[in-house]
Amino acid sequence: GFEAIGLPKTQETTFSSLRTGGRFVVVGFASERMQLDTGRTMYREMEIIGSLGCRAVDYPRVLELARQGKIKVKELVTAQFPLEEINEAFDLLRTGKGIRSVIVP
Repeated sequence: GFEAIGLPKTQETTFSSLRTGGRFVVVGFASERMQLDTGRTMYREMEIIGSLGCRAVDYPRVLELARQGKIKVKELVTAQFPLEEINEAFDLLRTGKGIRSVIVP
């Protein structure tokens, strides 16, 4: 399961939905900690992977999934800034609140 929201509740829900041998990929940044049942992780041979993004070779597939609507890009963006306001965007990022902001030319 992929978690891209960054909230402990959605992380815990995603993790709890995994089957035996499942993989939990954390993409969303969370400033709060989530509860993790390490015993369940061990007995069910689950994997936990952190990711800051995708590799360059993955871009074509990711873009195609977004084009097909299988990745809801608009739901992941929390703020948009015009290029002229890039410094304000960085200020927000430094507070930890602008993690999923985009700059629009």
